[in-house]
Amino acid sequence: MITGLLVIILPMAAMAQVTDCRQFPAPCPHSGEINQAMDFSTREQGNAVTAQEMAMETNLRNLLTNMLQKVARPNHWQVYELTESDYDRPNTLINYARWCATPYEKRPPHLYEISFILIVNKDSLQAWKDWYSNVLPQQANQQVENIKVEGQSEANDQVLKALNDSVQYYTMLSGNYMQAHAEEYASDIKNNNQKGIKRYSDKVNEYSKRSDVFVKKIQEHVNGSRASSGNSYNQFAASKANQTEHFINASVVLIHFLFNPEHFQIGMKDNNDNQLSPQKGFTATGAYYAGLFHKPSPPDGQAYLINEHDYEYYRPSNIATLLFGKWQTKSNNEEAYGGYLASKAADDLISPKAVKCDMIQNMAVNIEGRPDYIKQVLNGLGDSALQKLVLAKLNE
Repeated sequence: MITGLLVIILPMAAMAQVTDCRQFPAPCPHSGEINQAMDFSTREQGNAVTAQEMAMETNLRNLLTNMLQKVARPNHWQVYELTESDYDRPNTLINYARWCATPYEKRPPHLYEISFILIVNKDSLQAWKDWYSNVLPQQANQQVENIKVEGQSEANDQVLKALNDSVQYYTMLSGNYMQAHAEEYASDIKNNNQKGIKRYSDKVNEYSKRSDVFVKKIQEHVNGSRASSGNSYNQFAASKANQTEHFINASVVLIHFLFNPEHFQIGMKDNNDNQLSPQKGFTATGAYYAGLFHKPSPPDGQAYLINEHDYEYYRPSNIATLLFGKWQTKSNNEEAYGGYLASKAADDLISPKAVKCDMIQNMAVNIEGRPDYIKQVLNGLGDSALQKLVLAKLNE
């Protein structure tokens, strides 16, 4: 139990989170994923991805970067790419060899996603860095010291020692009895002597029950002695999560674009996995759907982790979701499906496509951050600019 606490406490024990950049503790660019996505020669081998699909990705990457730069420049913000996809097939259920044999003209819509980070307040980011580098380690070290002191106290606890001695005493009596009566018990089993078997079992159970009494007393005693340090750690963990959320909302905005998906989960869920309802009055010109969601419950230690293959935070406090293009929604607007799925020919590998795979038929955008920054980003981008990406001829 103590070892587990140590792992959780240490601020750098962040799973597979990328931490080697000057923006950290803001999310760092996932250089490995980005470089892999841009590796044209590897991805185009065997016709896994066509030249037209690669061009679509390049044009979208450049276009979105320019759009966000125009938002960032007058506000003195910084923008950089977080990560992007390197998909070949729409899903892995499609046989790879069959996919590679499918020409450009017959391919379904090409799936692509990319995320960006906007540093919206450099002073807040610096305050976040100072807290993470100086204040948080001191608080974590204090928790480690508390655990060490607790362990030393238990080692010198005479009451605990007496209780452990009692457990060991009855364990020894049970062992001695079992050894002394082993042959007799084996004979009783062989001869089906139920009285002898019962006598042996009753005696062993008696010692076990007496030992269990002291085991329970040990648990009660230890839980009582650890209550203060347990409360201290819980307060530390809650404070760390709350401070992380505060600095993230004050420092950065995350934007995730997803093009031509078959399925998309709208909005977000609370800590109990219940779908949240969007706030009223949030609209976007030309959008099939627009919703701003707020999670009222406090964050936990996982809420703002972004691991190597993540495009978004796990459970942020605010998300704006916008859908453009052809969609179908189900389950009270909790899930959306690509509108092109209504036509079987648009999604098979046989039919020539009227709308080619490198054109955008639907698009989902998630913006995560403080609501005033979310609205500022959307105003800077312009709803119509996002809508115009749908069915635009990007490769001309």
